[in-house]
Amino acid sequence: MNHRTKSAAALVALVASHFVLVAEPPKSGTEPNAKPVASRYAEQPKGQISPEMIRMQEAGKVEGRHDSLTFFRWSSGNPPKLSHLGLWGPKVTNDIFALISTMPDLSFVSVYETAIDDDGLQALTKLPNLRYLSITPIIRYEKAGFGAPQWSYPFMKPVAGRPRVAGKGLRTIASIASLESLDLLDAQLSSDDLALLSSLPKLGSLSLPNVLDDEAVKHLQACRRLSALTLGHREITAGELQCLAAWKSLRKLTLTHARLSDATLEALSKLETVQSIELIDCGLTDEHLQHLHGFPKLTELSLQRNEINGPGLAHLAKLNLTTLDLGFNNIRDETLQHLLPLTSLENLWLEYCTGVTDEGIRSCTLQKMTHLKQLRLRGMKKVTDATFDDLIKFAHLGNLSIRGTNISWESVDRMKLAMPKTVVFK
Repeated sequence: MNHRTKSAAALVALVASHFVLVAEPPKSGTEPNAKPVASRYAEQPKGQISPEMIRMQEAGKVEGRHDSLTFFRWSSGNPPKLSHLGLWGPKVTNDIFALISTMPDLSFVSVYETAIDDDGLQALTKLPNLRYLSITPIIRYEKAGFGAPQWSYPFMKPVAGRPRVAGKGLRTIASIASLESLDLLDAQLSSDDLALLSSLPKLGSLSLPNVLDDEAVKHLQACRRLSALTLGHREITAGELQCLAAWKSLRKLTLTHARLSDATLEALSKLETVQSIELIDCGLTDEHLQHLHGFPKLTELSLQRNEINGPGLAHLAKLNLTTLDLGFNNIRDETLQHLLPLTSLENLWLEYCTGVTDEGIRSCTLQKMTHLKQLRLRGMKKVTDATFDDLIKFAHLGNLSIRGTNISWESVDRMKLAMPKTVVFK
């Protein structure tokens, strides 16, 4: 959206243009052929831009940029309802946040390094349908030669001394019984504070900023539906993960933007009940992968945004993985061969592995993985129409993503005719 114009009508039109949003397809689902992308979100309905929304847009502007970071998404129901609100930066104050009382249909609220404090969170109690709440740090990931991942904003400068949610704010949050997912990575909490979480009967997923001890794990175990945990934006110790071994209902663990020692990685492998692990932006190299063993129930592994070249993937062959995410790593044409021993894989994400070129596709290394059902090649700028004859050899796939490559729409149309059983997503 451009800077405020003299005409209020023009401003409303510009705001409306910002709201035409399409959701990123979920990794667990399929990516449709149709254009535009099918989504659980709908375009902004005409005539539904309110003065409160415009104020939120203004609060989401960053100096030196003409777009607002504030976003709104509407559900695809009939009629569409405002579903998801995202607010960014220090200009989002308690007064701005209080405007959500005019948006009672919201089910998902995300705030990123705002000036909202514990008192400001009282506004959340005005949302009867709130299911997902995220109070999280801004991602500032960038890597030379790679495209920016979604929601990563390196230009956003950290603000020292800004308000942070603490135990008092968590008490307010714990009164919202409809919550199913809660991200508190940008909060300041203690193990004692976590006792409040047991009052959330539907809580299934939780992200925490604090160091875990036996007391914290005891409180997590008291949340009967809780099975997914995220930790990050700090160093995570082996002792914390050893505490988690006592939590038998833990099924998914995510460690993001974290410092992990070899001892921590070894302790990770002792979590016998975990089925899904994400190690995102943790500086992992091929050598670190030797510590990922054990895991009798592990089927899904994400190693996004690390420094993995490929040879270390041999250490994963002993695991019964069905899904592996290597997005934003250093996989190159010559290192694709190290994926071949992973014979249990059904879903392979190689998004933004920009070292893969036409030559890598022409080598037909990936085509040999006939056990795959879904393959993502998104963001491979050096993959072009020259690989058409090799891409149609992926006809055994259920889904193939080539979005962000330099494959033309004309080639996509030809691919769909040549491989009718494969959903090709561009």
